[in-house]
Formats: sequence, structure tokens, C-alpha cells
Amino acid sequence: MRAGMQGKIVLLYSLLILFAMQLGGVYLVKSLENYHLRNFAASQNAQAELLGNFLRRYLLEEEQQPEQISGLIADFWEGSPVTEIMVLDRHGRLLGGPDQRSFTLLGGRVIQDDILLALTGNRMETVRVDPQTGGRYHYLALPVKDGTNVVGVVFLRSSLEHIYITLREIKFMLLSGWLVVLTISIVIGFLLTRTITQPIREVTSQAAAMAGGDFSQQITARAQDEIGELGRMFNYLAARLQNTLQEMSAEKNKVEAIINYMTEGILAFNREGRAIHLNPAAQQILQQVGSPSQPGLSAEIILGGLFSLQELRHLLSCTTPAIREIQLAKPQARTLQVYFVPFSGNEGQQGMLVVFHDVTRDRAYTRMQQEFVANVSHELRTPLTTIKNYVETLLGGAQEKPAVRAKFLQVLDKETDRMVKLVRDLLTLSRLDSLKQGRVKEEVELSELIQDVLEQVALEGQSRGIHLCSVLPRKLSAYLERDMIAQVILILLDNALKYTAAGGEVVVSAALKEGGRICITVKDTGIGIPAEELERVFERFYRVDKARSRDSGGTGLGLSIARQLMDAHGGTITLRSSPKEGTEATICLPLEIKGSAETEKTGMPAQGRENIERAL
Repeated sequence: MRAGMQGKIVLLYSLLILFAMQLGGVYLVKSLENYHLRNFAASQNAQAELLGNFLRRYLLEEEQQPEQISGLIADFWEGSPVTEIMVLDRHGRLLGGPDQRSFTLLGGRVIQDDILLALTGNRMETVRVDPQTGGRYHYLALPVKDGTNVVGVVFLRSSLEHIYITLREIKFMLLSGWLVVLTISIVIGFLLTRTITQPIREVTSQAAAMAGGDFSQQITARAQDEIGELGRMFNYLAARLQNTLQEMSAEKNKVEAIINYMTEGILAFNREGRAIHLNPAAQQILQQVGSPSQPGLSAEIILGGLFSLQELRHLLSCTTPAIREIQLAKPQARTLQVYFVPFSGNEGQQGMLVVFHDVTRDRAYTRMQQEFVANVSHELRTPLTTIKNYVETLLGGAQEKPAVRAKFLQVLDKETDRMVKLVRDLLTLSRLDSLKQGRVKEEVELSELIQDVLEQVALEGQSRGIHLCSVLPRKLSAYLERDMIAQVILILLDNALKYTAAGGEVVVSAALKEGGRICITVKDTGIGIPAEELERVFERFYRVDKARSRDSGGTGLGLSIARQLMDAHGGTITLRSSPKEGTEATICLPLEIKGSAETEKTGMPAQGRENIERAL
């Protein structure tokens, strides 16, 4: 059983008191014993000297008188604690004693060490224990002198039991007193230590409650001493700790929310290589590649499908950050950058943090940028090379021939127009990308808008032998940016005319669809577009038939510009086509009310701005 602090203090306190009382009692009893023994010895010496003075004259006579000596001894012995008195002459012969036994031994020599030493003139005094009775006795052998000569010896043997009986009574009184004092001391000790241990128990109980997460309890400080100060400081500590834990919990929840909703996958491994945390993004990536994603599994099991065993062990043992880039084929092609970052604590490296960063879009943007620069360079290099060659030819003497000069100038004019159109399209894309296309919308009659655009391409259609027609409602007005929509329709018509053979037909129609949308459709009977190319035709500089597009003066930017214009307007553009069956391009615009607060304020709807911002 565990001894409590209160019991230990009371036990130690009681032992100290008991030791102090024992020490004091032993000292007191010993002092009393010495006191009584000294007094008794002094009394015996006085009686022995007095008896010797009375017996000196009898001992100096030639013939001793035993009867007188024994009578005198009897008078001294009566009422005296002395148990035995003997008087001996200078030769050690017994001259008398107080009892009857002494008369039978008169005249006999008594040989004892004490008596023999006393006959030499030395007083002998000692205390001995009787081996038969166990009683203590005081022995005194006093020489009786006449001047310097020893004429006899007075021998006294006195019992000390009356002294030790008194001492035993005193000891009993002391023990009784000790028991009473010790009992009172123990009770007082328990009461006193309770004032110390009770606050400690309260602190312990409060600490246990705090360990369980309960900080509501308070310690009542009943005193102004150190214990009370401890209670008050503990209450302050509990309040501060509660606030700190709340702040830590809030930060922990914030960090967990950030980690859980991050698009980057995060895994944490301890120093043994076991997973201790995986966020949802990491679990999704691992599930896509068929790797298990449960906490507690080893890194070799979780990441074994992405790295070789040797490389993985090397990365997990690194003390500095490391980066690897991997390619995933399932469920779609993706490029991931994997960061291995060791984290450490007070005891050194504690584990490894693995972060999956999806750089697929960055790589695609980089590739598109490189392709864009290459395409622009290629598109500009071709007409510039042609112009340079023809100019050099003209300067070399061809200008003197009118027929050759006219043909060369026509070629130069055509290539210059192609470059101007290319630069114009690039500037249009640049304005759209930099959000400089903020224009004001107005109410437009769609039939009039479409007819105006058709008139712009009518001559080109006639020259190509293509029939242009329209199916338009009598009256359908919309609130839109006129030039922007006109440019989109013009781009669609231009593509339809370029890829439709002579004798073909291009039809433009407009209608109000369900959901409050206005849709304009341009349908041709041209060569069509393969299904796998439909989405790519909206990429910059992409051409399905590159040779024919270049011959027709196309830049490969028209549909890209059209899509961005529709995104800026909050609309959509879609294509439906099959090879040799023609193409159907449809643009849909939201039907807006004139004077809406959003339109008047910004010049374009919120959806259009969001689309542009998303594209950037």
C-alpha cells in the first residue's frame, strides 16, 4: 500500500518527538539515578564514619568487647536501609554485626577484596548486582584510623532496590506521559499536515482533470501562505493553459483544413518509415495509381509503385530536401513533382514529408508558349522570306520586265496582307488577354447585324462560287456588344467560305432557345473536321489542313479569337462536324435586359469577366 505524504510527515514528526522524549527521558532517569545513588552513598559514608568514630575507642582496646560493638551496630542498623554491617579489627577478624548470624562468626577472619583493601587504608565503595537475587547492592568498606594507623574496618552492604523502585515509578510516569504527549502530537500532526496535503490533493485532482481536458474547476485558496499562493498560481496556470490549448487547437484545425483542402498531395512518414498522415489529395493520387493509402503502412508499400526501391530508400534517408518528377499515365496523363522534405525535432530527424505537386498545367502552358512562339516565328518567317526573295529578284533586274514585275508585286501584296492579318489577329488576342476589351453594350437587331456581316463576305462568296443564305426571324433584338459579335460571325463565315468548295452552300440562322439564350448558327457543306480534331481547332495556330489554310491566307487564330470573344461576352461557341459532311458552328448568348446594373457598370456581364480572369 502506498504511503501518503500526510502519513509520512506524521510518522517522521512522531519519530522526532519520540526520539526527543526518549532522549530527554533517558537523560532525566539517568540523572535521577545518579542523584539518588550519590545521596545514598553520601548517607552511607556519613553513617559509616559516624559508626567508625563511635567504635574507635573499642577498637583501640587490647581486648575488644563484642557485645558492646554488636549493640552499637544494632542501634545503627535499626531503621536503616543497610542490609549488612560488619566491624572488623586491624587483622580482619569479625568483631560484630547486627544480626544473630554475626555472633556465630565472631573472631573469624573475613577475606574479601574490599575489606583487604580497606585494611591497607583505602576506602572502597562500589555497586554490584547479586547473581542469585539479581538485586543491586551498595558496598562500602571504610577504614577506621587512629591517626595514620588503621585500627579497624566498618563494612556496609546496603540494598538499592528502594531507589530503583522509585526510578521504575518515575519511568512509568514518564512512559505514560510520553504516550499521552505522542498521541496528542500525532493528532495535531494529522491536523497540521492536512492543511498542507489537502491543497496538494486539490492540485493533484485539478491536474488530473486538466489532463482529461476539463479546465473549468478552480482551486479555492483558503490561506495567504505559500500553499495559498500555489493554489492561485495553479488557477492562473490552468487559465493560461486553457487559452494556449484553445489557440493551438484553432491553429491545428486551421492547418488541418489547409492541408485537407490543398490540391497538393501531402504525406508524412515517421523515422521508421511509417505513414502518419495523408491528406485527401494524396489519397486520391495514390488511389489513381493503384497504391494503398492507409496510415500506418510503410513508405515502400505506399510509394513502391512510383519509385524504385533503391531510389526510395535513398530519398527517405536524405537530410536535405530532394525533388523528383514523375509521369502518370492513368487515369490521364499527368506530370507530378514530388518533394521530399525531412522534418526534425529536439531529438534530430523525426521523419520525412512528401509533397505531390501537379505541374501538368504548368508544363502544358510552357509547351503552349513554346509552340506559340515557334508558330508565330514560323508564320512570320514564311511571308518575310517570300517578300525578301521577290524583292531581291526585283532589285536584281526583274523590275525591268513589266509582266514579271506585276506578278511579283501581286505576290508581295498577298504576303503583306497575310502578315497584316496575322499581326492584327495577334493584337486582338493580346487585347483580350490583357482585359483591354471593355466596351459598351447596346440593343441590336440580330437580323440587321447578320445581314451586315453577310454583305461583307458576299463578294468573296460569289468569287468562290458559294451560295450564301440566311434564315432569320423578322424581329429579334438583343442587348450585346455589336462589334464583338459581328467579328465572331465574320470569323465563322470566313472559315466556312475557306473550307467549302465551289457550288457549296453556307447558311446563317438565328433563334431564341429555351433558357433565355439567343443562338446564331453558321452551317456549311465544306470538307468537315474529324471528331478528334474538334476541340483542338480552338488552339492558337492549330490547323486541320495546314497546307490549305496557308494557301487560303489563314493564320490559325480565328477560332481562338472567337472563343475568347464569346467568353468575354459570357457566351459559348460549339462545333459539330464530320469529314465531307460540312461543319455547323453555333454561338449562344445570354438574353440580357437593357439597363441592368451589372451591364451599365462594367460594360460586360460578371460571367464574362470571370471567364477572362479564369483564362488568364
